Parts: sequence; C-alpha cells; structure tokens
Amino acid sequence: MRFARSGLIAGVLTSLLVTQASAMTAPTFPRRADGATRVSGDWQVPRLEVSPDDESEGPSTETLASALDAAYRSAPELQARRYELRATDEDYAQSLADLRPSALVQITGNYTKTVPGRITQANRPLVDQLTSPTITSNRLSAELVVDQPLSTGGRASAEAAAARAAIYAGREDLRVTEGDLLLSVIIAYSDIRRDVRTLGLRKASLKQFEATLQEVTARREAGELTRTDIAQAATQINSAIATTNIAEQQLAQDRSAYAALVGREPGTLAPEPPLPQLPQSLDAAFDMAQRLNPELALAIAAERASRARIAAARALARPTLSLRGIARIGGPASPFDLRNDDQDFIGQAVLTVPLSQGGRVGSLVEQARDRNSADRERIEAARRTMVQGVVNAWNAVMTAQRNLVIQDAQREAAAVLDEGTFEEYRAGLRSTFDVLFAHGSLREAEIALVATRRDLYVAQASLLRQLGLLEVGAILTQTPLYDPEINTRKAARRGSLPWEQVARGLDTLVRPAAVQRDLEQPSLPDAAPEMAAATAMPAIEPATTPNLAPIPGTVGTPKPRQAARRKTTRP
Repeated sequence: MRFARSGLIAGVLTSLLVTQASAMTAPTFPRRADGATRVSGDWQVPRLEVSPDDESEGPSTETLASALDAAYRSAPELQARRYELRATDEDYAQSLADLRPSALVQITGNYTKTVPGRITQANRPLVDQLTSPTITSNRLSAELVVDQPLSTGGRASAEAAAARAAIYAGREDLRVTEGDLLLSVIIAYSDIRRDVRTLGLRKASLKQFEATLQEVTARREAGELTRTDIAQAATQINSAIATTNIAEQQLAQDRSAYAALVGREPGTLAPEPPLPQLPQSLDAAFDMAQRLNPELALAIAAERASRARIAAARALARPTLSLRGIARIGGPASPFDLRNDDQDFIGQAVLTVPLSQGGRVGSLVEQARDRNSADRERIEAARRTMVQGVVNAWNAVMTAQRNLVIQDAQREAAAVLDEGTFEEYRAGLRSTFDVLFAHGSLREAEIALVATRRDLYVAQASLLRQLGLLEVGAILTQTPLYDPEINTRKAARRGSLPWEQVARGLDTLVRPAAVQRDLEQPSLPDAAPEMAAATAMPAIEPATTPNLAPIPGTVGTPKPRQAARRKTTRP
C-alpha cells in the first residue's frame, strides 16, 4: 500500500507540473462567441488501442510449457551434455573391471631352420649328416591365462569411489546446463511477449500522433495555429516511426533467439503462467539453495572424487594379491597329432609387494592432496557465489514488484493527463506541445509497465535457477524425464560376474584412508594494510600503435622469391 500511494502521488505531481508548465506556454487561439475554438466539431483523438492487460493477440498457438518441453527434448547443448555424462559412466565401468577376472589366449607357431656348425654337425648321426645338411623344426603351442585379482591394496575400490563421485558431479553439471537452458527459453519467451505488446503500443501511438497531426493541420488552416505546431507534430510522428522500426527489429531478434533455443519459430505465444516452487521468505530461499543449488552440489561432488583419489594414490604402495590359472598345450606343428602334444595346467597365487618406485607414489599422493585442497576451497567459492546469486535474484524480484505498483499508478495518472490535456487543447487552454507530451507520457508509461512485468517474471525464473528448482521435473508435468541412472546401471552391469563382490569387499577392507591436508592461508600482516605510495600521472595524449618489434621467434621471416630456372636444351 505504501508503494501504491507513493506511485499515485508521483503520477499526480507529474501531472500538476506539466499543467503548470503548459499554462505558461499555452497560446491564445481565436474563439467563437460560446468560447469554443473554431475547429472543434465531433472529431476525437484516437486512444491507445493496446494495453499491457490486453492479451487479445489472436488465438495462442504455443505455450511456455510446450516451449520448455521442446527445448528439454531437442536442445543440442543439453543432448551433448547427456552424452558426456554417459561417457563419464564408462569411467565407472572401467574402474569396476579392475577387480574382475581377465582371460587371454595366446597361440604361438614356430618354424626353425638351422645350418649346423662343425661342432653340431660332428655330434649328429652320420646318416643325418649325409642326408640332411640342415636342421629344421616346428612347434605349435596354445596358452590360456585367467587372472582374478583378489586385492589391489584398495586402489581399485578407491578409483571406483572416485568414478562414482565424478558421475554425481557430472549429473550436477547436467542440472546446470538444464537450468541455464530453461532460463534462456523463459527469457526469450518473455522477451517476445514484451516485444509484441510494445510494438502494438508503438503502432497505436503512431496512429494517435497521425490523428493529432490532422487536427493540428485543420486548426492551422483555420488560422488558429502556426507552422511551428505542425512541425512539432510531424517531428513526433517521425520519432514514433523510428521507435516502431526499432521495436520491429527487436522482435525479430528475439524471435531468432527463441528459434535457436527451442528449434522452431515461435507462433502466437500464450501469457506466461505463474511459476511454481517460489519461496515465501529469504530464509526459505537460502535453505533451498543450500540443498539444491547445482553449482554448490557440483563442487561438493568434485571434492568427494578428489578425496577418493588420495586413497587410490596411497594404495599404489600397498601389496597386491591375485590368483592366476594357466592351461598350456604344445607339440610339433607338422605332422600334427593332438595326442602327441604336451599339456600343462598351472595354478598360481601372485603376491606383489612394491619396495621402491623412486618417489613416484609419494609425489602422486601429494598431488592428489593438493587437488583435493583446491576442490575444498572451491566449495566455499561456490557457496559464496550461490549466496550472491540468491540475494541478487531476490532483490531483482523485490524491485520489479515495487516498480510494478508504481508504474501502474503512473500509467493511470498518464491516462488522465492525456485525456484532460487534449480536452483542454481543444478548448484553447493547451498548446500542441502539451498534447504531444501527454501522448508520449502515456505511451512510455504503458511500455514501461509492459517491460516491468517481463522483468518480474524473468527475475522469478532467475531466482528459481539459483535455488536449483528451474528443472523440468519441478516446473512441468507430463514431460518424460531423462534418467541418467539407467545408463549408469547399464554400464556397471556390463561384464559383471556373481562373485566379484567378494573381491570388491576384500579390496575395500584394505583400502587406505584418504588423509586430507590442513588448509592453509597466508599469514596475517604485522600491521594494518595500507595502499602503496601513489604515483602522479601527467596529462596524456591519445595512444597510437606502438612501434615495437615482434618478440624473436614468434613470427616468420619472409624469404625472397627465387626466379624460376629456365631449362636449356642442347642442339
């Protein structure tokens, strides 16, 4: 109520000021005996035919819900992010494979031809020496190796945990992309609605100025006005034509932005529906953002992934244990007879104990800890950015709400000013400038109200975006949602075996702890910080391109063109 009263008072004061200024400048026109001006008759100035409350732009062919649904299903940037998330799922599947059995078959065929030396030849039977001066042999062997890891020192389970956390981070990144896309669609939709109504107001205003010019021209012919009055009206018409052209260009620009987001040209857009899930208080907004803001959740998931990588790096210094089975068969390749081949079956338990890796493991651990420390700092950075975003969006909503009340009162006052000024103009109490000013005031008040309503809706959508609630699942119904967990489960089941959970449990038991480093900050100053001594800068001249040579080795050197050699022929 306070803002409505102040807006109404502001509108009334504006009207009074205009009335005083007009009274000082209004000319005296010839009148009839009854006091009316000579040109009166039944002519009436056209009123603005388009209002911000007028939604009669024809039957609606598209709603905001359908636009959001189309963008959610077909936007290339959102689809690309989904595929990137599916690729992240494969990192998780690859980490699970480290504790699954691996099997390989190796087949080897050998043919050897030996030219014996004197010693070898002397040791051969005499018959072989006489009949075969060379020695040939062939062999064919096959080997099957099956390796089942029992423990990787905790490395495999830690890498799986890190990959799983990276999936959660990727999903939050997908929410960021989805929220930004939906906000862009809402902005484009609201911009088009604003532009259509603004263009209608501009055209109606132009029509009103043209009618005013006709009235001024008639009074000029009757001798009541001068050429200056006609020039004033014509100037306003030209200005109105220019602003109408700008409004048409803005509408075309916003329609192209809408088509790029939604994938089709906009039709006749229905009014924007009220947005759901809006918070009722600032404290409630902060609580929602703390739980649902995607950027904050992304930073938390990224820290969990880097923390698990600390354990994976420490596990590189721990022993590993695996079971290995080998089946081997081999014998002459020619003549081939399976009954003559040797068969070997070997079972092994392989324990590998790292002794020294030249400091590589220690370096990897320190590197993982530093990266985790950076991710912990990014959580606080994301929280501060979240708080800033919520505060800015909340204040934008508040400002638009207040301006809406004030500008609605301003429009009412401008309508009274416009109607009264023209009636007084026809009675000879107002000048042409007063009429044109009143027309322009009403037009700008209507356009400002349209823009403020758009700003309020966009500010509310931006607030939902900061809260993490600008998602199809939260603001739309009947739209099939993309479930990233389906592909994650599919990737995890690929190549799985019933007994792998046993090895995974053993590896998890020996996984080292992810020991984090204490976060450090620069030390406090000994005294209160002060700015360094100022350097006075003299009056300067405009800058031009400096005459500086390129840094050596950063640009090529032109080579002189070599003349083509002429071929000479001998006679």
